[in-house]
Amino acid sequence: MNDSESILDYYRDELKWNPPFAEVLSKYSPDALKGYLGMRQSIQQGHLPKKTSELIFTILDSLDDEVSGAKTHAVATGLTMEGLAEAFVIVTIVKGINVLCKTGVEAIKAAEKRFNEMNLDTREKSNL
Repeated sequence: MNDSESILDYYRDELKWNPPFAEVLSKYSPDALKGYLGMRQSIQQGHLPKKTSELIFTILDSLDDEVSGAKTHAVATGLTMEGLAEAFVIVTIVKGINVLCKTGVEAIKAAEKRFNEMNLDTREKSNL
């Protein structure tokens, strides 16, 4: 992906996310947008399992009160609700309850909603 528009399409279509920085960088610093995507792709093709890298993104976004990013990454973890909640318990032990209250609950709810949608889709397909 070399042009800004295809990078923006990638975020919207592939990641189902419209990060607030992408539009600004596409206008004023397309090379930085391309560089950021390169870093992101290196993680996607890296050594950590996707669940692990997405969980790290979820937790770090939660620590920064970045709700939209935390929700997006929480959905992408593929973890059970119990696993995601356990990760936030660990964060709570180290960083306090505010992370769970502010962003963690929103991230877990987004993942739960997606999990429920996926289960519904699975049940609907099995009835066909």
